[in-house]
Amino acid sequence: MSGVEVYENGVFVERWDDNTRTYADFRTDPVTTRPYTAQEHLDADERAAQATEDANRRTVDEALDLRMGTMQAIVDDTNANINSNPAARIKDIARAVRLLIRQARGDFDGIS
Repeated sequence: MSGVEVYENGVFVERWDDNTRTYADFRTDPVTTRPYTAQEHLDADERAAQATEDANRRTVDEALDLRMGTMQAIVDDTNANINSNPAARIKDIARAVRLLIRQARGDFDGIS
């Protein structure tokens, strides 16, 4: 379930369900439900965008972690090996730099 749940004194009392775009008040009997208001739709859209950004941030971080190994391998490699295939090394470095730029900019709306 994505959305917001509210508890009062440990008792579940309200839910904004972003999947169904409905609000439910559990303090009433029967439970009161209604569709989202315009503002609640905007709030749900913002939560969804933030969740996507967070997931993309994790993906970029994981890719950077993998690139660290690649960068260390380049550092540890001999000049002769690097010179034998510089294009591959340059592309590895460019990919790492691109990820670092995305991270520095906080550009997590996509992961390419």
